[in-house]
Amino acid sequence: MYSNRKFYENYVSTRDVELLHDYTMRVLKEVGVSFACEEALEVFKKHGANVDGNIVKFDETLLNKALETVPKSLTIYTPDGETKIGERFRPKTVGCYGPPTFLFEDDTYRIAQKDDMVKFLKLMDTSDVTDFVNNSAYDTPDLDKTQDDFYMPQVAMCLKYSKKPTYGNVANSMNVRGKSLKQAAKDIAVLYKEFYDIWDKPVLLTNCCALSPLGYSYEVLDNIIGLVEEGQPVVVITCSMTNLTAPASLMGSVVQNNATILAGIVLTQLINPGTPVLYGSVSTASDMRTVTCATGAPEAQLIQMSALALGRYYQVPVRTGICVTDALKPDYQAGVESFINLMPSYLGKADFILNNAGILSSFAVGSYEKYIMDEEINRVLMRLNKGIDVSDTKGEKILAEIKKAGPLGNFLSGRTPKEYRQEHHLTNLFNRKAGNPQPLYEEIGDIRDRACKIIEERVESYKLPDLTKTQQDILNRFLPEDEKF
Repeated sequence: MYSNRKFYENYVSTRDVELLHDYTMRVLKEVGVSFACEEALEVFKKHGANVDGNIVKFDETLLNKALETVPKSLTIYTPDGETKIGERFRPKTVGCYGPPTFLFEDDTYRIAQKDDMVKFLKLMDTSDVTDFVNNSAYDTPDLDKTQDDFYMPQVAMCLKYSKKPTYGNVANSMNVRGKSLKQAAKDIAVLYKEFYDIWDKPVLLTNCCALSPLGYSYEVLDNIIGLVEEGQPVVVITCSMTNLTAPASLMGSVVQNNATILAGIVLTQLINPGTPVLYGSVSTASDMRTVTCATGAPEAQLIQMSALALGRYYQVPVRTGICVTDALKPDYQAGVESFINLMPSYLGKADFILNNAGILSSFAVGSYEKYIMDEEINRVLMRLNKGIDVSDTKGEKILAEIKKAGPLGNFLSGRTPKEYRQEHHLTNLFNRKAGNPQPLYEEIGDIRDRACKIIEERVESYKLPDLTKTQQDILNRFLPEDEKF
């Protein structure tokens, strides 16, 4: 059981949520949402929605009917165990997700290659705070792009390098040719079912991002339909920016995002009632001085906390929160913005967190060093959420200790008490040494030096999962030539 301290309630009241919901329903009834997919439009028509061209409008009756069938929690199955997602459980996480450019340990930027993505897979697989793996960079330049489907080889890499469950992205018209994206999504689901030999349960989780304002592209809809028909859960998210792809006011952004997300959730339940789906948002603020998104802005956290509050209101699992920053390197700005971005998710709490580590430059850059630093932010926030253990049993024991030490005494004697070991987070990354700073710095270096050392140790000690011959043969049908067993 993970304590939900409902951090968001300090900023978004029950009355606020009810008002946000009311205006959301007006948007859904009076404005509608665009669905660029005939199959999706036919599904809505069949269930009584008002469909005019690509615009779908519906009322609260249809929304409530759909919400009734959304599971309050879900489980992703692999042969190595079950990963449970929901309000009762610790937030589940996945790491660096999809930036085209990486910042490397020699302080240079370059376009990520396949081997760079593999290195991130190794870090995610060996992480104690990352539950899922994913492709940290997609469609890298060194992939064989002459084949009609060069997305499936990237999917297969996740299965080769980790036994953790996978958080996937949607197939698109650039990396899949010669078949529909709906079929591509089904093929991915079938690959996981075959590889795991689990045919009737959720085996992967997939990110499906709406097209703000108030729309869904045919690519995302094809993927949603294919995955949901295969019984696989999806995460419906928005990624709007204030005054650009959402209204200027935070309330306007939240209302529009909510309408968009709910419309996508309704579609999943009309296609296959009972299929797990997550309510997701990484919508953010903007900076109109540069006309860019401002992921580290305090307004972004308020938008995320509103999403958390609304997800709880609808009793749907929630994906929100990101360890992201607008900083170009893992510096002071990166630390501040990453911490405040992730804080609502652990203290809020979210049920799933994408980009829990390793992202810079407003999602555009990945960094191994920042991944290691961000892992520590995750650990610190999980410790904060545990709070202080206060009880009569413990009180009697500490009273005896205080009496024994007495005024001006001390508590340092013998072995370190188990209470100390149980209640204190002892970092292996941040500096806790004190004394003459010059020799100390020469000994331990700065935090990036220490992170680089951890990266090297983790990558060198990494071992490929022990796969069966059958699993290897399955992956060999899809893996890039130089990755085959």
